[in-house]
Amino acid sequence: MYHLRMFAVFCTDIANDRISTDSNWAKLRNEILNLAETCQKASGEQSKHTDWLHNGDVCKLLNISKRTLQHYRDTGVLPFSQIGHKCYYKREDVDRLLETKSVKSNTNKSKSNK
Repeated sequence: MYHLRMFAVFCTDIANDRISTDSNWAKLRNEILNLAETCQKASGEQSKHTDWLHNGDVCKLLNISKRTLQHYRDTGVLPFSQIGHKCYYKREDVDRLLETKSVKSNTNKSKSNK
């Protein structure tokens, strides 16, 4: 919150044409960079908790049909949450399924090559 307040003060100073020295411009630049870093950290942490995918996204990522996705839901292969008639999936669950499928695929390929 401090960075936002300082940024607002500097913006006001710019609007009133009070920043004329190099050191003031350097302070402004540093505040903008700090604010950008703070925002990036906050959005990165937030996106970890809110990264949900819907049916179409999951089908594209896994390269499967809607019917196969339904089978994954029915058999508990892929956890999901439902709101009304829409199903949502956590990205980390989809990524985990992708990893396990690729490990199985690589294992099967190495067995067939022997």
